[in-house]
Amino acid sequence: MDMMKTMMNKNFNIILLALLLMLSLTAKTQQPVASASLDTNSMLIGDQIGFNLQLQLPQNMPFRWPLFADTLTGEIEIVNRGAIDTTRLDNGMLLISQKLTITAFDSGYYVVPPISFAIGAAMDSAVETEPFLLNVFSVAVDTTQTIKPIKGPIEAPLTFAELLPWILLVLAVLLITAALFYYYKKRKKKQPVVLARPKPKVPPHRWALDELEKLRNEKLWQKDLVKHYHSRLSDIIRQYLDDQFAIMAPEMTTPEIMQAAYKIKLSDKNLRALQQILEMADLVKFAKYKPAPDEHNRSMTQAVDFVKDTSPAAGNKTDKMNGSIENTEDTAALSSTEIRK
Repeated sequence: MDMMKTMMNKNFNIILLALLLMLSLTAKTQQPVASASLDTNSMLIGDQIGFNLQLQLPQNMPFRWPLFADTLTGEIEIVNRGAIDTTRLDNGMLLISQKLTITAFDSGYYVVPPISFAIGAAMDSAVETEPFLLNVFSVAVDTTQTIKPIKGPIEAPLTFAELLPWILLVLAVLLITAALFYYYKKRKKKQPVVLARPKPKVPPHRWALDELEKLRNEKLWQKDLVKHYHSRLSDIIRQYLDDQFAIMAPEMTTPEIMQAAYKIKLSDKNLRALQQILEMADLVKFAKYKPAPDEHNRSMTQAVDFVKDTSPAAGNKTDKMNGSIENTEDTAALSSTEIRK
């Protein structure tokens, strides 16, 4: 009986001791704990490392997280402050953490000071982290080697915005060069630089007859400007066809012009005259043909007769030309005589 009693007392003492131990461990785990760590305890001057802070405390316990300025100490600078993260643990504790990125620009050993966290309803208690020793070292210099010049800055690749002014400048130079070359060629050939002619305000046949009269008075073929003479003559007839019949003759070849002329139902006489005028101009321009003097006059006569025969006033008794009134029946007979003068 006494032995049983002794064993019961002994078991009771063991159970009591186990309960006290569990209560002690639970009380310890419920106490606030602050901790900190460095990514490394040594760094090269100017490098950046992480300084990790953690605070573990009961979920219902008030606390105040420290506010950091630009430095931890006079030599250790804070480059970046990470976000403050909060995690709820299964044991009823709260884990708060933050990562600071620090650096130093002077070599030596520096103490990372303890970080204090205020806790409690009145914030009259505190827990703090342990201090750390940080070694900041510089690059070893080999004094036996010669001093090398400082390497220049690396150039960044050119962007399109930087190249655009140069591209525009090159295009401008090319355009100016092309314009000067065009002007030089026209001057060399004694041709007008601007070929565009405004639409005539007078009827097309009067404009054409005036231009033919001007060409005759210039006496170009007599000055051995045969190619220029027949080119001008052909251009006047082509422009007349464009203005009078809407045939795009200035941009057409001779066969194309003749096909278009057939469609507007010109007389056989006028079709033959038109073909002879254009073909003579083509021979002179492209085959370097040298017409006889009577052939020059015949092309002019055919051109004048063609314009008069195909003009809207051809059916009238009179036609006003160069400020004078001439009888249409006599004009055809007189035109050849006037051209040969």
